[in-house]
Amino acid sequence: MITDNVTDLIAILDVHGNRLYNSASYKAILGDPQTMRGTSSFNEIHPDDVDRIKRVFEDTVRTGTGTRAEYRFLLSDGSVRYIESLGSVIRDRSGNVDKVLVVSRDVTERKRVEEVLQRSEERFRALIENSSDAIALLNPDGIVLYAGPSTDRVIGYSTEEFVGRRLFEMIQPDGVERSIKLLNELLRHAGHAVHIECRIQNRSGVWRWMEGAAKNLLDEPGVRALVVNYRDITDRKTAEAEIQKLAAFPLYNPNPVLELSADGALTYFNDAAQQAAQLLGKAHPREILPSGVKNVVKTCLSTGMSATGLEVTMEGRTLSWSFFPILVSQVVQCYAFDITERLSLEAQLRKSQKMESVGQLAAGVAHDFNNILTIIQGHAELLIAEETSSPRTVEALKQISFAATRAANLTRQLLTFSRRQVMLPKLVDLNEIVGNVTNVLNRLLGEQVTLQCNYAANLPPVVADPGMVEQLIMNLAVNARDAMAKGGRLILSTFSAEIDDAYVQDHPEASPGHFVCLGVSDTGAGMDEATLSRIFEPFFTTKGVGKGIGLGLATVYGIVKLHNGWTEVESHVGLGTTFTIFLPASQGASAARPNVEEEMSPPAGYETLLVVENETALRGLMRGVLGHCGYHVLEAASGSEALQVWEKNAATIDLALIDLILPDGAGDDLARKMQKQQPDLKVVFTSRYTLELGAQASAIEEGLNFVQKPFQPLTLARTVRRCLDHAPSSASAGTVPGAS
Repeated sequence: MITDNVTDLIAILDVHGNRLYNSASYKAILGDPQTMRGTSSFNEIHPDDVDRIKRVFEDTVRTGTGTRAEYRFLLSDGSVRYIESLGSVIRDRSGNVDKVLVVSRDVTERKRVEEVLQRSEERFRALIENSSDAIALLNPDGIVLYAGPSTDRVIGYSTEEFVGRRLFEMIQPDGVERSIKLLNELLRHAGHAVHIECRIQNRSGVWRWMEGAAKNLLDEPGVRALVVNYRDITDRKTAEAEIQKLAAFPLYNPNPVLELSADGALTYFNDAAQQAAQLLGKAHPREILPSGVKNVVKTCLSTGMSATGLEVTMEGRTLSWSFFPILVSQVVQCYAFDITERLSLEAQLRKSQKMESVGQLAAGVAHDFNNILTIIQGHAELLIAEETSSPRTVEALKQISFAATRAANLTRQLLTFSRRQVMLPKLVDLNEIVGNVTNVLNRLLGEQVTLQCNYAANLPPVVADPGMVEQLIMNLAVNARDAMAKGGRLILSTFSAEIDDAYVQDHPEASPGHFVCLGVSDTGAGMDEATLSRIFEPFFTTKGVGKGIGLGLATVYGIVKLHNGWTEVESHVGLGTTFTIFLPASQGASAARPNVEEEMSPPAGYETLLVVENETALRGLMRGVLGHCGYHVLEAASGSEALQVWEKNAATIDLALIDLILPDGAGDDLARKMQKQQPDLKVVFTSRYTLELGAQASAIEEGLNFVQKPFQPLTLARTVRRCLDHAPSSASAGTVPGAS
């Protein structure tokens, strides 16, 4: 009754494995137990398991000890059932094995569950072992209980090395407190999850950014731990930082930055673009883009080429646009730069270069013209001095000399403009110079123009040529008078100014420091921008034919530049004009120059002179003038020819009269070579302008060791005599500096 009511399969077999008895439970698997009696118990076993089970059965019979075995029944319908059996022997009275009792159990469902579980475990293991994230189990204290295989790849520790470590010991100190706070929050809520981001020191000692999620599974059977999965996000963090830097470029760029889609629509603009639009009186940045921007975008994306230098002028400001295609995203980025100041500086530079070029041209013309005038005027003076000339001839010669003098004044103005005129600077009071010319100005301006002078007290002195400053004032006054045809007021003002670097940035010709200023204002017709841009050009004039040659303001420009200053002009049509002259204030006194008495007749002499001049006619004039005064004159047309004359006559030559510019070199170099052999040799230089003097300009004294072309015969004779009579010293004006 027991065996017929149990679910297990109970069978009694003989020692050969044949069935002697099968319990009723076999019926559900193999059929009627009665029909199975006498059959082999191995018949229903799966062919693949038969041999193994037979060996187990034989071992049981032989040893008397049963062994648990598992095998399969192959049923008639082709299905398979998993069976687990345990055999035990039944002995006879003699103790010999007589039968075998086999108790079996159908474990098919269990096997299926185990197989499902195994497959699940295999999938889980594959997931854990091949996951890009690392997984760890922690106890409530943060100690690692389990570490997945990815631990080695993520932080460099093997599973064995990582298990048992306290996770918080590996977190960078500034992140430990926050991590512990998150853990405590996690422990208070079963099933709760938190996001973690911190830096962990890997096995190599390098700090790496980690991102992970932790979940409280302490109440889950089979787990009972905190589950943490984490990944290395250092590269992502670095990329994010780079992206933030790139994003900051357009965001904080002081220049407008915009982005346009392929159809020309504006998809992005920064704050600078909005501010630029408002500055230009526009409501939106799209209104300050160049016209035809859609075509520009289309061309950039189709050709892959950038478009630069597209200029837009609004409200007096000029923006330069550049477009750059981003082919990957099919957008065009564009940048704008306000180039108003740059264009202004370029215009000022071009003007300065033009003035310099005109000055060089004027100086070159004046040089050649001076030589011609010197010859004309010199010979005219010589002929006038001849007693045999008739009164009619003398009068004609005087007219020639007067015309040459007027022409010389014209070249002098050209040289002043080009800053190549000889200066006679000394320490002067600007107030005193202005006061000296007021009487002349009152007569010059006439009754219709009122002169007003505003003098600043305690003006510092300036080092200047008084005659040039007076000429400057006179030229500005005449220019103002002509601008006030119906009368008006001329205001002369003196004041001092301290110029700083900020002022220099807005006024390119200015320089920082302390300056004494002269303001000349009129209430005349004023000038427009086009006229104002050309007023300092030589021969440019707005006056009628015969009323001006256009050198007045050019001379002013040259005089101011010679004094290391600059001129600023402000003028508006109908509102008058103001010229402001800036001259450097002096910090000390200048050396006094020797007084020179003017002789009425050419001084005579007996010394031997060497005249070095490449212009044949001029050299002949100089020879005639000096020979007429009693000097013995030797001559040379070049430096090399002069040295040949010198080698033969060095002992007898008392003074060398040398042109600074010679065909084969500089005149001062020639003087040094000769003074090296004869230190007491006196030298007088001739030149068209002082720029040629170079480093020795400070030792030059007109009328003592320098004669500027064009010159009159009397001036040449006086200068030679004064130089010969001048007492020699280490700082002698007749010695080329550094030669002795």
